[in-house]
Amino acid sequence: MSTDPRIAARFSDLFDVLDTDGDKAVTWIDYERLVDRYVSGYGLDGDHPRALAIRAAYVSLWRKLVDLSGADTDGLDRERFVAAMHAASEDRNRSNAAEAVAEAVFDLLDADGDGRISEAEFLVYAKVLGTEEPSARTRFAHVDTDGDGFLSREEFVLSARRFLFGDDIDSPGGFVFGVV
Repeated sequence: MSTDPRIAARFSDLFDVLDTDGDKAVTWIDYERLVDRYVSGYGLDGDHPRALAIRAAYVSLWRKLVDLSGADTDGLDRERFVAAMHAASEDRNRSNAAEAVAEAVFDLLDADGDGRISEAEFLVYAKVLGTEEPSARTRFAHVDTDGDGFLSREEFVLSARRFLFGDDIDSPGGFVFGVV
């Protein structure tokens, strides 16, 4: 497991984003609020395939975090959450729960199903997260590494990996996990 303090700080920031009720613990209910924000922000019914996919990805990540934390409760304090996120993100199994979230979020953003995310689609997501348009446009440009005006699945998932493992504490890939 990586002990890079920048990554620990990143996961600590993610804890703050997710602890929506301020109870000093991240619970499934906190994740569910994020999922509900996505679903309602996109105007999807709860049984829409994109809504089901994003929920399934977050349920899988949540279960993995609880399992890796060794917690006997459904709430993870900051220390357990950070350690579990480290372990989950560094999991080299074929089905990495953290990357599965990036894949599901990509599918959520790709509203027209063309296999890429336009800047307009990205701006909808930024609005759902409560991010100002100029900041969202800057993040989009950083993730669009080939400069073609679209985010490919590879660019999007790579941005999530850079958030999880990279040196840049302000990595735009934090968007994948709800960090604004």
